[in-house]
Amino acid sequence: MPPAQPDPEPPPIHRLLELIKSEPDPAAALSHLELLVSTRPAFPTPQPLIFHLLRRLATAAPSHLPRLLGLLPRMRHRPRFSESAALVVLSAFSRALMPNAALAAFRDLPSLLGCNPGIRSHNALLDAFVRARRFSDADAFFASLSHGAFGRRIAPNLQTYNIILRSLCARGDVDRAVSLFGSLRRRGVDPDRVTYSTLMSGLAKHDRLDGALDLLDEMPKCGVQADAVCYNALLGGCFKNGKFEKAMRVWEQLVRDPGASPNLATYKVMLDGLCKLGRFKEAGEVWSRMVANNHRPDTVTHGILIHGLCRSGDVDGAVRVYSEMVKDGLVLDVAVYNSLIKGFYEAGKTGEAWKFWDSTGLSGIRDITTYNIMMKGLFDSGMVKEATELLAQLENDASCSHDKVTFGTVIHGLCQNGFANKAFEILEDARTSGKELDVFSYSSMINRFCKDGRPDDAKMVYENMVKDGCKSNSHVYNALINGFCRACKISDAVKVYAEMADNGCSPTIITYNTLIDGLFKAEKYQEASSLTREMIERGLKPDIKTYGSLIRGLCRDKKIDSALGIWNEILDAGLQVDVMVHNILIHGLCSAGKVDEAFRLYLEMKQKKNCSPNLVTYNTLMNGFYEIGCIDKAASLWTTILDNGLKPDIVTYNTRIKGLCSCNRTPEGVLLLDEVLARVPLTVDLESLLEAIVIKER
Repeated sequence: MPPAQPDPEPPPIHRLLELIKSEPDPAAALSHLELLVSTRPAFPTPQPLIFHLLRRLATAAPSHLPRLLGLLPRMRHRPRFSESAALVVLSAFSRALMPNAALAAFRDLPSLLGCNPGIRSHNALLDAFVRARRFSDADAFFASLSHGAFGRRIAPNLQTYNIILRSLCARGDVDRAVSLFGSLRRRGVDPDRVTYSTLMSGLAKHDRLDGALDLLDEMPKCGVQADAVCYNALLGGCFKNGKFEKAMRVWEQLVRDPGASPNLATYKVMLDGLCKLGRFKEAGEVWSRMVANNHRPDTVTHGILIHGLCRSGDVDGAVRVYSEMVKDGLVLDVAVYNSLIKGFYEAGKTGEAWKFWDSTGLSGIRDITTYNIMMKGLFDSGMVKEATELLAQLENDASCSHDKVTFGTVIHGLCQNGFANKAFEILEDARTSGKELDVFSYSSMINRFCKDGRPDDAKMVYENMVKDGCKSNSHVYNALINGFCRACKISDAVKVYAEMADNGCSPTIITYNTLIDGLFKAEKYQEASSLTREMIERGLKPDIKTYGSLIRGLCRDKKIDSALGIWNEILDAGLQVDVMVHNILIHGLCSAGKVDEAFRLYLEMKQKKNCSPNLVTYNTLMNGFYEIGCIDKAASLWTTILDNGLKPDIVTYNTRIKGLCSCNRTPEGVLLLDEVLARVPLTVDLESLLEAIVIKER
């Protein structure tokens, strides 16, 4: 066995000192200091060198600060620092979200750094708790200041109150924040700009915009000059609440304020807010002012404008901004490309979208959002083959991986284009392999199966969704209820409705409309009426679809007077009644033999805007008049159809020919039948028409 090698001789002291000072990596410099202390314990390390290293670690590597603090007690000549060193340490832990390390250092400041904590150190620890959202610790520490729980009583100063205000606003307790603000002057503390901007930001963020605006008006009266931070907080709140006029008033006040001026952050808030509200003319004016005032737009600022222009459909304008970015040599990030790709697809310009897609590949900045946007665009354009090829490309892309949006996009896209089985295959592969799926994926599949008349398959998908722990929503339940109603499985639809309530999901107006209509069609009139009453008791107001279902159901139940009562309710409520509801009532009146009343309703339709009678209206009325033997009025309606440029359909011809035969005008019916067969063969119900003619001949 070879003899053990002796430890290498450590570098001389001067060399270690030089390494500590010159080493670019502060963590490596700390290792040199540790070597110096362990090998030269008697050497008094220069205090300025330790403080220099302390500042470097605080700035670049705060996680290594505990190592340095732990090294200080091992030094025979322990250095003593002022509270400034304590602030460096505590502030670094605060910024790095290391409240436990900050608390430990605070408690040991006398032994570690040889200084006692003053109010500034207390504020730094308080800030560490607030930044880490340890609000209960912040409250307890703030309360301890007055009774000296950490050694001696400390009087809070303005900075202390500003930190507590920020804490209260961050947790949404704006009422306490307002109360504390109101008490400051009684406590002998005058608020400053930070105080005002903190509270203004909190109020604006939590929809207390008027209170925030009042503070802006109060500031000059109290001798406090607002700065861009104050104005930015207000502008952001105005835009968040959709208050364009108020935002512009704040903007104009800022522009006129001699003591403040917009900064780049202000312009970003303005551009983002204006674009989201669709105010692109104003956004262009703000952009011009920004450039004129020598605020050079960065990538984010350009991205905001590009995104806004794409949302407005002005993709050509977005490309011009993109070209300016390229010309100015700005780094193009993936968000810019994603906005452009999405914008071009929504504008129906697939080729241009492909060009920017290729650019993301060449630049190497493609992300999963790029894939998702591209696949959605392809599916929306009906390019299913290309979309599925892109999905295969994603599976082979080592830099990206599917997320729940991907699966939702693919499943919805396939369902939308009629590929239900392929969508189901992808859904099942994803769920059985443990991939994350959201409710959108399941609801798309459920909705497609229901539309395809496969409600049992839809119910199976729903059960798997519940089994997988994905919480259902009203869209899923509504799709299932609609699917079962369309398949005439009304009892299953009612079961889903009951399950919806049991799972704490409140029915929507769509839920009730679907189920009420289904119950009426299944001739369950009492149940439908009871459900209508329940809907109203829940505080949901019937809409025109609800009334349409009620009128249709009452007419089927031969309760014409009740249907007319509902009709009068609609008119009294001032609801806009569309052609469909008119046709429902006209059909009900004709079925009850009240054709003259139906005709009066038809005449009222003709007097209304945006409610012109359609072919269904004429077919229904014409059939009604034939049924009661009013052949002349029926013939007049036939002439009106032709004069109005409406194209008769199979129902129109069947109604006319059968009506003529039923009114002893069989030769005319046969002539019309010959004419129709000569022009549009196989478009009429020939068998039923011949049967009607034979019956009349007999």
